Amino acid sequence: MSWIDVKNNVKDLPPAQKQIAEYMLEHKSESIFMTARQLGENAGSSEASAIRLASTLGHANFPDFIKSLQNEAKGQLSTIGRFQTHKLQTQTGGLVAHIINMELEQARESVPSANDNAIKELAAMICAAPAVYIIGLRSAKSLAVYMEFYLSWFFPKPFMPSSDTLNNYLVAAPKNSLVIGISYPRYTKQTIECIALAKKRNFRTAAITDSLSSPLAQEADISVVSPCAHIAHIDSLLIPLGLINALLVEVADHLGAKALARLEELENDWDSGDVYC
Repeated sequence: MSWIDVKNNVKDLPPAQKQIAEYMLEHKSESIFMTARQLGENAGSSEASAIRLASTLGHANFPDFIKSLQNEAKGQLSTIGRFQTHKLQTQTGGLVAHIINMELEQARESVPSANDNAIKELAAMICAAPAVYIIGLRSAKSLAVYMEFYLSWFFPKPFMPSSDTLNNYLVAAPKNSLVIGISYPRYTKQTIECIALAKKRNFRTAAITDSLSSPLAQEADISVVSPCAHIAHIDSLLIPLGLINALLVEVADHLGAKALARLEELENDWDSGDVYC
């Protein structure tokens, strides 16, 4: 759930819920820290209508609705804002245990939103493409490197161009090539521009991002989404990495016997090259 989703649904809401949604859109920074009762009263409606609004917009309960909007707001903070927010949070136990528990809690909360169908569709697109180009900048670069490494086990042409060389790659790219962009809040403009360029040149495009309403998803033919949490000033990539792992497994499953044969070739090559201890 994002503010874009709230805005897009306002006109179709029942009057009492619409009143609350409009109030929230006008008071974003304050409303995401209100209880259902406070929100209902401030909007001139009721606590029950605030709770029903959360349900209408697809949430299990009001706290879940508010937390999703808080997470979006946190994602748009500067690194300074994130760090300051972290310093205000209560920490229980040691630092390592605290950080790992936060990561695990956020990962568990993301499981219900996982979309296996989108993963399967993108895996099929990867397997069918004559070449795959992966764009990941700034903190998402590590995800792009990881994804390119494992795709190279099965495909001769996974490429990871930089934003300023993508155009050069696309000029010589085979027809029906696939361009995948990876970006999470705060979204990098160059990644969005790369996907828009690829689409303009009639290549297939895909986004790995946090929401179907993200600017990257808006440009792509298909999107696979997972939340991206933030720990202090750092982008936590645990959940996006889990999504990419699921995608890589699905690619291998899609290839079937071809994947197994390729793994046997690689193992023989690694043995003869004395790669591992």
